[in-house]
Amino acid sequence: MRIPPLPLAAALLTSLAHTAQADTTVPVRVLGQESIPPKWVLRDGRAEGVCPDILAAMEKAEPRLRFTGLDDLRSVPVIEQGLETGRVAAACGLLDSERRRRIALQAGKLYVVRHRLAAAINDKVSVETMDDLVRLKPLIATSRGAAYSEQLRKLGLHVDDSTGDNLTNLKKIIAGHGRFMYMNELTLGWIIRRHKLQDKVYILPTVMKEEPIYFWISKKTDPDTARLMTQALQKLAAKGELARIYERWATALP
Repeated sequence: MRIPPLPLAAALLTSLAHTAQADTTVPVRVLGQESIPPKWVLRDGRAEGVCPDILAAMEKAEPRLRFTGLDDLRSVPVIEQGLETGRVAAACGLLDSERRRRIALQAGKLYVVRHRLAAAINDKVSVETMDDLVRLKPLIATSRGAAYSEQLRKLGLHVDDSTGDNLTNLKKIIAGHGRFMYMNELTLGWIIRRHKLQDKVYILPTVMKEEPIYFWISKKTDPDTARLMTQALQKLAAKGELARIYERWATALP
């Protein structure tokens, strides 16, 4: 049997290695979340932000994983529908909710969000507790599909969650179509700075609630793929990488 020349043999081995690697690549369909920077930011058609960085770190921790759909930004209800049908294998960065637990598995806690209120700059109201908020009985704007919308309604509060566009929600407050906007302080601060609204709206100092954000895996996702994602997240959490990613974007300029 004739042995191929060394350069040719090396090329064949490289080709075989690439083929083997391609055979073990596991594509994972996700969807980005619209109007929630800096968790998801789309710049020149490219996804950036907390979740894209977490997904990239997961690929590095587990090279077989290949996430797709990062630049396809959709509303929370669309993401949940995808998880339920299995068309979306995983979702990065959603709060806990009864529906999400029915259709998906919590693969790991990513970080903790702090919910705050935003008000028009000339509204010098004091809200120190959730009881204060209930006594005021204001109209509160929230993002469509947000898990906390129903939590607020259960307290007897009036909620406007007719849109998932959080810049529009802030403009509603500025125009007097609602008294407060309720959402996480990271995104509130980012949108206010990004659109130079500091002279029109402000964030009240009180933290209304703290809640963990999770990585979710559809219950219809292949168990081996789910295991790879869970193990990758565990590696990142153990090394402190999830916390570093969050802090990096918490201090980043819009």
